[in-house]
Formats: sequence, structure tokens, C-alpha cells
Amino acid sequence: MKRGSVIVLALVLLLSISTGVFAESKVLLYTSVPLELATNFADQFMKANKGIKVEVFRAGSTDVVNKIWAEADAGGIRADVIWLADAASYYAFKDKGLLYPYKSPEAARIPSAIKDPDGYFTGARMINMVIGINTNLVKKGSEPKTWDDLLGFGSRAAMADPLYSGSNFTVAAAFVQRDKGWSWYEKARKSGIQVLRGNSDVSRGLAAGEFAACMVLDYMIYDLQKSGAPVDFVWPADGAVSIPSPVAIVAGSKNLEASKAFVDFTLSKKGQELLVNDGVIPVRPDVAPPKGMPTADKIKMMPVPFQWAADNASAIRETFEKIMFK
Repeated sequence: MKRGSVIVLALVLLLSISTGVFAESKVLLYTSVPLELATNFADQFMKANKGIKVEVFRAGSTDVVNKIWAEADAGGIRADVIWLADAASYYAFKDKGLLYPYKSPEAARIPSAIKDPDGYFTGARMINMVIGINTNLVKKGSEPKTWDDLLGFGSRAAMADPLYSGSNFTVAAAFVQRDKGWSWYEKARKSGIQVLRGNSDVSRGLAAGEFAACMVLDYMIYDLQKSGAPVDFVWPADGAVSIPSPVAIVAGSKNLEASKAFVDFTLSKKGQELLVNDGVIPVRPDVAPPKGMPTADKIKMMPVPFQWAADNASAIRETFEKIMFK
């Protein structure tokens, strides 16, 4: 090789290292965020962070949680970052040493109530379980105003399955603690409410007129409204179930700096504004919510016992299955 070529090659290597583009970093994200939203968000992150590639594995929260536990037992979790709707699981992950403590500088703007004080996880999107209605099937003035009112629609009502959906698992924990038992679900079984796999199935059924009312996530109704679907949501008088959907870095990640960059972006003003475009209420008070939706501090929220839910996850799922399916 000629001396000039060697010098040019050396300069290229030096430039590549100094700019961070020589060796591409990778972040493997395990998430329950709807696939289109997750991939769009990852694309925007990659545009803002050249040299970092994000791969997305998406499934329902329960399936992702089971995958994490199985991989941990098998010798190591493959994911670098997790972002789920099953907020209670993060307490169990932290207790077992599966999370890396990272206090993102962006987390300073996040309310303390929705972040771990040690930095193991931070709420990244505020999703709310509300009552959805099909406006062609529910007359104005006869909308269900409480969770008990929803049961009055019987088989014309639907909800997602807590055995699959992390957000609905959180609802189950909140309802059981509120009622000091399973009375709401016992009444739900008697009423004939339909249990579908996930919230996406529920929202599609509502828009198609298969159901008149349902238990569903607020941003899904918002998204359907933008497409012209005859749907609306009701903020229950007895409280929405609000879920911070935390983001966290996995302990032992081989892509730590890239993972930190992803968490920073998720919690940043720009990242939160991207979520707002998809109807998600932001966790930052300096970011306006979607048009027509309240800020987090204006929502009447039902208390959620996250630590209790984490400690009793198996019993909650087993009892739900026994009441609703057997």
C-alpha cells in the first residue's frame, strides 16, 4: 500500500472514531407500545441520533414480561431498554436486580410520583384507562358515567384481558384494592361483558360498532377520532386508571450509552411532543397535551397499588381467569 493511501486510511479511521459513526451502536427495545407508534418513535430517535440503530420487539405487556423473566433465568436479558404498560412489573424487576439505575437529566422535569427515586425506571407516557363509547350506538345524555354504568351494557360492552394486557392488569389491581375484593369482575361476568385479547382489538370493535361501550385506553380513542370513527371517551366519575408506562435500562446492557441516549430522548421535550401527536398525554408539565385532552394534574385518578400488584401478580391473574373464564 502506498504511503499516501495509508495516511488517507488513517485519517478516515480517526474521523470515524471521533464522530462516533465508525461502529454503529444498537438498542434492542422490548415494548408493549403499539407497533406503529413504537416504530415511528424509534425512527425519529434514529434521525436525531445518527449512528444508533433501534430494533423493536413488540408484544403485549404480559408476553414481554414473561420473555424477560425467561431470558433472565436462561442467563441474560437480550433487551437493552424496556418500555411497558405493566408498571407494576418494574418493581419486581428492580427487586431482582434486572434494571440499571440511570437518572436521566431529562427526568428532572418528570413528577416524582411517576419515577423511581433511585433512577431504575421513569414514567414515559401517561396512558389512561377510560370508558369508550360508539356515538352511533349510545345516545347523547345516556353515556355511562362510572365503571359500574359500563356493566349495564352487558354483552354490548368489552374490555381487554389482564392475562395479556399490562394496562388491564393494572386496572384489575386498582379495582380489587378499591373494592377490597373482586366484586366488580364478578358483576362483569354476570353481565356478559366480552373479554378480548388486547386494547387494540377492543378499540377496533368499538369503532366498527361491534360494541356500544368499552374499557379502553384514551389515546386509542383519540387516534380513532382523528380518522373519523364515531367514537368518544368518558372520564369516569369514580376515576380513570392512569398508568405511567415507564422506560428503563436493563442491567448488563452492552449498549449502555446508546440506551441512555434513548431514555433521554423519550423523556425529552421533543420526545414527549412526538407522543402527543399520537394522542398520548405527556409526563412533562412543560409539554401541552393533545387538543381537547386534559393535563395530567386535571385527571381524577383512581389509586393504583403498584408494589402490591407486583407482589401479588400471579394471584391476581389466576383469580381473574377463574372468575371470567371458568
